[in-house]
Amino acid sequence: MEAVYIIHQGTGNCIVFRKYGDLEFNEDLIAGFLTALKDFSSEVTGGKGKMKNLDMGDYNILLLYHEGILVAGALGRRDDESIAHKALTSVLTEFFNNFKDIVPTWNGNLKVFKGFDKKVDKLTENGKIAEKELLAPFLKKKLPKQIVTMGAITEDEFEFSEYLNGKNTAEDIAEQAGIPVEKVEVMIAKFKDLGFVKFNKL
Repeated sequence: MEAVYIIHQGTGNCIVFRKYGDLEFNEDLIAGFLTALKDFSSEVTGGKGKMKNLDMGDYNILLLYHEGILVAGALGRRDDESIAHKALTSVLTEFFNNFKDIVPTWNGNLKVFKGFDKKVDKLTENGKIAEKELLAPFLKKKLPKQIVTMGAITEDEFEFSEYLNGKNTAEDIAEQAGIPVEKVEVMIAKFKDLGFVKFNKL
């Protein structure tokens, strides 16, 4: 995770902020923005849970809400959404275990939350809890055109092989080629089974 925000919905104040990556969002601005989205997120999630894939360019935002508190996580491309959601749920639960009596009448004093940033660090493993390995497939060697004639792969798969350069993940290739990522993954798996590809770790 690139960052975690705990926001008091009533005031729009960011009461805990942890930055783990290169994210350049101002925490107070993003707190105001996410607070403004609270009503929409409640419609989507029924008042609790998560709003999926709030696209902020290079990042996705997961937003959880409970009794006046928003917990948001900025996810990078390496982060697994389901794991991040579990971690943020733990943050929200732990927050209310500590401060449930303070939230309803909170007067704006941030000192009452002092030390909770360390708990956020622990629960998110300093933002690394949801990191997944990114693999970029590449051809071991350029495929001869005759391989299509031999019936090993189709013409479409031969053309697809041009995207396998060791720099792009399946998601990147899907975006570049304009085809579903599921289809990309199937073709990559076939090339792997045929022994045509290796993978770079990004």
